[in-house]
Amino acid sequence: MVKTGLLLGIMVFSLLIMPFADAQQFEKATFQESATIIYNQKFSESVIVSIGFETTSNDEIRISDETIEKINSNKKIKSVVFTNAGECVIGVTTEQQCIMINFRYEELRGDGGIRIVQESAKEMANVLIDNLNEDFRVEAKFHSVFIHMKEGVSELLKTSGAITGKGSVSVTYVTDKRATNFLFTDLAGTLIPKEIRDGGGFYNISEKMSKDDDSVISISVVRNGNSNLYMFKVAQEIKEKNMDVASINVLENFGIDEISRTDYFDKKNVPLNSVIHLVIIPDENRKVNAISTHAITDLTKIENVMKKGWFLNSPAGEIIDLRFLFGETKTILAKELLVETVPWDMQSEMTLYSVEDIEEKIPKTEDQSQYAILALIILAGIGAAIFYLKGYKPKH
Repeated sequence: MVKTGLLLGIMVFSLLIMPFADAQQFEKATFQESATIIYNQKFSESVIVSIGFETTSNDEIRISDETIEKINSNKKIKSVVFTNAGECVIGVTTEQQCIMINFRYEELRGDGGIRIVQESAKEMANVLIDNLNEDFRVEAKFHSVFIHMKEGVSELLKTSGAITGKGSVSVTYVTDKRATNFLFTDLAGTLIPKEIRDGGGFYNISEKMSKDDDSVISISVVRNGNSNLYMFKVAQEIKEKNMDVASINVLENFGIDEISRTDYFDKKNVPLNSVIHLVIIPDENRKVNAISTHAITDLTKIENVMKKGWFLNSPAGEIIDLRFLFGETKTILAKELLVETVPWDMQSEMTLYSVEDIEEKIPKTEDQSQYAILALIILAGIGAAIFYLKGYKPKH
């Protein structure tokens, strides 16, 4: 059965705000580093942490030209995913790792049925698998064609279906599982350029995570219009029954007290390309009540983007989605990333206080910065996330 609670997130936040970069004379860096923390109280009772690197440049996550040419020549291929997570589809064991070549069911069906879908998907995937085996240094063999029939949490999180989710078809190839630390050393050394590996920052955290026995690695190519999005990610799921989402220390589950941007961005004006992404899926509707750094309410103003703070993509409801931007800051301390949430009845009004005005309302301690009480600000359409979800089932 598919492993409950596995989630490997990928982010395209920087791509969606490039129009602002033109207007504000930001530099156009194709590379982005992201740290994602997902508190899934409702479905899996676990915390999923991941460090991901995303780029639209094949020079920054290097898949062979021949592989990319074959992917791009077939418009029906939506994504390719390599992962050592195990149980990637039904029938795959925990001791196997997968290459999944993904299509959309409706684009394959035509006037035929499931058999036509399976046969055509396998035929197209077989053209590509030898190249992927070479790129990922494996010898994966055909396992099955899996048609995803359930939406699960993907409906809640608005997943695209480009990777998995209802209506997608995965041609799956498997081989014996290898440890994440082995794969990281092997694949990062060939796929990620030396200047990024030597740049530290988020990369150092991902390297540390890869040494944990419970961590998994994923490498993906996702079609994004006429271009491709390349991802390299290390993730870990931490089971946590009786999870408390009232007070969150964002860096706690990474086992670090501070987080720094990569040196790869030094001397570049790219304030939007290092992002900390916090997602909370509570078992009841909640709202953000307080944060230890100011809220960014308008990404179109350069003075806002250049200052570190939280952007509230979805600050209340059945899913809370926050993004922390570094601005001009190189290093962020754990105490600057504290978040508090409280139950929300979807009726109560809220008042917005500035950081300067709130000092008397919430006292400072050695472990806390000033907190700002936030208004309920629903700002849609600025940021978006595509999640790679598997096996989420409601507890009921």
